[in-house]
Amino acid sequence: MEVEEPIKKRLEEKFKEVPKWAEDFPLDSKNDRNVSRRDFIRYLGLVSLGFFIGTFGVWVRSLFKRNELPKQAERLKIIDRDDLPVGGSYVFEVPGHKEQAILVRLNQNDYVAYGQKCTHLQCPVIWKRDEKIFFCPCHKGAFSGATGDVLYGPPERPLPKIKLEVISDGVYFVGMERGELT
Repeated sequence: MEVEEPIKKRLEEKFKEVPKWAEDFPLDSKNDRNVSRRDFIRYLGLVSLGFFIGTFGVWVRSLFKRNELPKQAERLKIIDRDDLPVGGSYVFEVPGHKEQAILVRLNQNDYVAYGQKCTHLQCPVIWKRDEKIFFCPCHKGAFSGATGDVLYGPPERPLPKIKLEVISDGVYFVGMERGELT
């Protein structure tokens, strides 16, 4: 003797047949079970403990990462001096970091380079030649072109500054001067 399920019976009475969705997603009320408060609290406690251990692990890892000595990169040529016009910018990959940086020629002899990610939420900054600022289009933040310091907007920290060496044949990456790339 086959026992008919009440949900299936109600659907057949209402629709004269079982709808397609009910066939694809059957409700098996026999196998459903209620979760007691005690089990729910136990699961909630285990999940919370897992999140706590994960967060604690990330914090401990960050302590060890801070104590690492920054590795010195060898001098690497970015661009020829004459290839970048005054007021122009050039995006390049920082050696050893696989991160983008932006090089700007402020005047005839002054070059500056900063990490291209905004210190607020990591959006790429763009060089605005006329205003002489690095602008973050995501949240309307701005950084000084000469110093990399925050001028306005949500960022609270300056851009990471890259140490450059300018020689007669080109501009070279030497290392990080301030901050660190993510």
